[in-house]
Amino acid sequence: MKIHAVTIDTTNPQKLAAWWSKTLGLAIGNDYGQIVQLAPSPDLPLIQFQKIEEVPTQRNRVHLDLRTPDLDHESQHLLSIGATLVKRYELPQIRYATFLDPDGNTFDIVSD
Repeated sequence: MKIHAVTIDTTNPQKLAAWWSKTLGLAIGNDYGQIVQLAPSPDLPLIQFQKIEEVPTQRNRVHLDLRTPDLDHESQHLLSIGATLVKRYELPQIRYATFLDPDGNTFDIVSD
């Protein structure tokens, strides 16, 4: 088998897809109403947003980890477009930060 997509549940797939489109610099690829997909990228699996009736209130068990050459700059950019910083981690072997997207989905950005 192969991975088809990373799917993020949301009550408003168009709105959340637009936010992630801006965050990742990818256009909206397809809008099927119930499912919105970002445009394909050679660097990422297909990312799509699926409409659900209620957003879960517990922490999501699967999340995206994104890599960046400039953790501080990218963190500021994410905050400026509506992400929420949960915590920064400064370990000897790795630097990363955990954020929430506008729907409260957890994701990490990791320094190269």
